[in-house]
Amino acid sequence: MSFVNDPVLNIIVVGFHHKRGCQVEHCYPELIPGHPNELPQPWRYLPALALPDGSHNYLSDTIFFNLPGLTDPAHTVYGISCFRQIPVEQVAQKTEDMTRSSVQKSVCVICRSPLFGRLAVKMELVVRAWFLQGDFSQTKLLEDAFRHLNSCPVQIDQALEGLSVQKLIENWKHKALLLFKLLLLRRKILIYGSPAGTLSATLLTLVSLLPQCLEYGLSKSANVVLSRPLSPVPVAPQNDEDNDKDEPDLNMLDRELMNGISSIEEELTLKESGNLLEEKDKVSRQSFDESVLTDVVDRQEFTASREKCHSVGEKYKAQKNVDTQQSPTMARDMSVDGLCTLTSQIDQTECGFPLPLFEDGYICLPYLSLQYLDLLSDPAVKGFVVGASNVLFKQKRQLFDVLVELNEMRIETTDLTLRRLLTLSTEDLRFADHVVRHGSTQGDSWIRDQFASYSIYLLRTSLLPDGSREIESYNAQFMSSFKSTPAYEKWLQNTNNADIEAFMNLVPMHPFSGQLSVADMKLKFAHTMSTTEGGRKVSAAVASTGRAVASTSRAVGGALSQARGALSGWWSALTAPADGPADSSAPADNSTPTDSSAPADSSASAPSDDKRDVSDAEDAVDLVDNRTLAADSDSPDKLIEEQGSAISKIRVV
Repeated sequence: MSFVNDPVLNIIVVGFHHKRGCQVEHCYPELIPGHPNELPQPWRYLPALALPDGSHNYLSDTIFFNLPGLTDPAHTVYGISCFRQIPVEQVAQKTEDMTRSSVQKSVCVICRSPLFGRLAVKMELVVRAWFLQGDFSQTKLLEDAFRHLNSCPVQIDQALEGLSVQKLIENWKHKALLLFKLLLLRRKILIYGSPAGTLSATLLTLVSLLPQCLEYGLSKSANVVLSRPLSPVPVAPQNDEDNDKDEPDLNMLDRELMNGISSIEEELTLKESGNLLEEKDKVSRQSFDESVLTDVVDRQEFTASREKCHSVGEKYKAQKNVDTQQSPTMARDMSVDGLCTLTSQIDQTECGFPLPLFEDGYICLPYLSLQYLDLLSDPAVKGFVVGASNVLFKQKRQLFDVLVELNEMRIETTDLTLRRLLTLSTEDLRFADHVVRHGSTQGDSWIRDQFASYSIYLLRTSLLPDGSREIESYNAQFMSSFKSTPAYEKWLQNTNNADIEAFMNLVPMHPFSGQLSVADMKLKFAHTMSTTEGGRKVSAAVASTGRAVASTSRAVGGALSQARGALSGWWSALTAPADGPADSSAPADNSTPTDSSAPADSSASAPSDDKRDVSDAEDAVDLVDNRTLAADSDSPDKLIEEQGSAISKIRVV
């Protein structure tokens, strides 16, 4: 077990000044003798990270961010900022610069290891107690907290504390696998949402699905030598007390000390969760007018060219186990621990985990403020996964390949090739469904083990020659793109071309391979209806029709209610998962290609929504044409015919 000694480097207090914006007010230990309130050049924008855009709308929040090291520029250090806001009346010792109705300050912990969740819980208690004092000039409590946190070593696997992948799976369901595979491609990914604390925690939780990546794979995630310095953001003067805050001045931080962690729960009280602050001004903290840069304008401008990535929003019913004695494939609905059992004898470190993803110009920054906007367009940055809460990031669509909107649970890209790469195969959908169905009861550790096993099988299958049947189960286009990344090439070098006995003894395959059934067709159809623009329009139209019929039925009697019920039953039969287990006892035929094709795109220009939706529907139908379906009495065609005849017999009086 790996331990971290003296993890905390510095504790820094950042406050908001009504004229100067964010500024450093205190640092312990003192970094620059004689200049306690200044930051070195690499960390000059730390105050903007500590007090992010929109934080004044919340009573409290905790933000995570990464910075390049100072003593070792090739090493990343990690920041945890605990923000709080209280009415000025609660401050016992007021100063002349407290001219607003509330006081906003943040206490940052800079540490040498990514112990985000572990240290965040403790620092939230410290900050709450410090605010209750009502005298911000008294910093002894913060200095005592520094010594407490460095009083004993910490296990590195405690870096996963506080990052709930169970909640991630609950929210994103099958789309979590799509996001997981997207990270492997090293593309430019912008995750947009608010508040900044939820945003940064979600990004780190997603990264934690990559085996050992959060614990050991972020050491170079903030290190890139820029070809040009970041442009300063102009500061507009503030005349109104209720206006948003200005951009921060340059401040201080320059050295790394060594120190560790302990518990102070006995002295401090429970954490207070972030709540919306009822204020008259709800504008973002920026020195510019965002009224013309809203999401509505953004969608109107880009709707014509925007393409949606494919993922899964629905899950299908449990399937019977497949008899695998004569087949190298696993049961499509294996036991809860079945997948982990297959890879339990394999050491993840020997297999080359963590994968060297966040190196060589590919950066991972859980939160970015507006001052870092130029960073994303620098030629030295080959790719990134970053979190942002400022709407200007989302407007700069030329800077990123994929936009992930947390608040709307949506993934978008205008790259048609990338859409094909991100199409989930039928086997991928089965794996995702397995995690979704069991993750709520098995917990975070079990979910991470499932993704680790999936990663091992993916890497093992990637060693097969191009064109092999097993590669199709992971989407052959995705596999080809993944194998061309620098991370994959470096993985081969680090493992001597995967020369690991236990690893090579694995059968190269997708662990959820199996013969196609009607349940898979229904899953694909539900996936298409829930992830394409046309599918959402149809679903909205059905819901709208149901509401209209419900209101009309009050005037004309119960006849229309019966019609609405028949229509709803017909629609549910088409989009809902299979009602019962499908017969999947026949051995899998790996010679049959899996469903890994994206919607048909025959031209270079982006197709219209209608064309995309037709193509998506054809993909679902192709499942029937290209594969032999298992016998199932609940045939969709039969359901359509029966429900159609039922509707035709209804009369409206």
